[in-house]
Amino acid sequence: MSQLGTKTINNTARACGYIQRSTGKITPRSLIVGFMMMVSKQRNTYSDWATEIGLLESKTISKQSLNERMQPQTELFVKSVVKKIISKQLPQLRTKKIKGILKYFKSVKVDDSTTLHLPDALAKEFPGNVSRGEKKAQAKIHAMYNLTENNFSFLNVHSFSNNDQSLSANVLPYLQKGDLCLRDLGFTVLDVVSEFIDNGIYFIARKGYASNAYDMTTGAELNLLRKLRKKKLIDEEVLIGARKQLKVRMVALPIPPKQAAERRRKARADRDQRLNHSSHYYELLGYSTYITNVSSELCCADEIFQLYKLRWQIEIIFKGWKSCFSLEKIIHAQCKNAIRINCIIYLMLLYIYLFHVVWWHQCECEIELKSSKKTLSILKLANFFSNHFVEIITSASNKEIIKQLKIHCVYDKRNDRDNAKQFLFKLAA
Repeated sequence: MSQLGTKTINNTARACGYIQRSTGKITPRSLIVGFMMMVSKQRNTYSDWATEIGLLESKTISKQSLNERMQPQTELFVKSVVKKIISKQLPQLRTKKIKGILKYFKSVKVDDSTTLHLPDALAKEFPGNVSRGEKKAQAKIHAMYNLTENNFSFLNVHSFSNNDQSLSANVLPYLQKGDLCLRDLGFTVLDVVSEFIDNGIYFIARKGYASNAYDMTTGAELNLLRKLRKKKLIDEEVLIGARKQLKVRMVALPIPPKQAAERRRKARADRDQRLNHSSHYYELLGYSTYITNVSSELCCADEIFQLYKLRWQIEIIFKGWKSCFSLEKIIHAQCKNAIRINCIIYLMLLYIYLFHVVWWHQCECEIELKSSKKTLSILKLANFFSNHFVEIITSASNKEIIKQLKIHCVYDKRNDRDNAKQFLFKLAA
């Protein structure tokens, strides 16, 4: 918990107006730590929160006092603490030298978002989609995860109405020349792709079905499906976009039949009947098509395919947020105060950040770097952290905890396929 230094937190609290004349009974640090202790027990009421704060401060705190604290100054304070802690540079703990295809990139970063379903009563403050004629309440968390350093460049909360394309440019201040950014289809905006190219930032993104590619020499539109029927694999430079005409490398590869069948099943089950998918569309679902500025001299077509698989690490992280940390369940139907909801979301992100970046980082150093046979499972580790949070932060020694992790939080040995960490290590070997 050293990341939550009292001095830093108090300075932030004063700057945001949470602390005015005095700290009051609910100190800034106890507000944060008390929340984490509460949610580790899968609880979220004012009474539970006040109890945890009271135990930390050796005081009696009423739930009414906590309710009165749900003011704009508190929301601003919580958001500011999250951003300050995430922006801190952690010491580099990894000692394994990066080789393989990852050596060509300064760092590998994954850009993605996930949606949170909120109580319907908050649809005005958090407008979401419409289901069966009813407006839903939803929020979106936009994250950039640094795979190389096991860190988050940012964690931002947005309205659901901010689609991925509108968030596409938000990553630019967090990317440097030589970085590799892996992006899902929804974030592919050609103006942003152009900035990536101009600034020497590598990217790999899925090509959308509706986005056209054009011949480099003639400028004629390419019939991607016809080319794939002949070659089964495409790896060539093309122009992308009818007006922008950006020069990119396009790589298209067939995917396993089982994966293709699953894609087609989801497409047929799509609730938006306006899409009216064509037979050509369903055939193209049998291929993965990417656009990139990573040259063939650096990575062959199959290596582009393997690099993009790293994007699934953030899908595992999002799954952990919802299944292990119960991010959506913590926000129950009785939470109808928009300020409280924002505080909960940001405090949960801080709680999750301390797990992903600080504690997991330390555990990797203790276990994986000392034993090549042990690889930590992020989902098992998330469950352990959530279930034993109080013991972890109060333990005088990590030795006993590390013993438990070596038994209960590592991947089971499998011969048929690599786990996520083994796959990453192989790309870096």
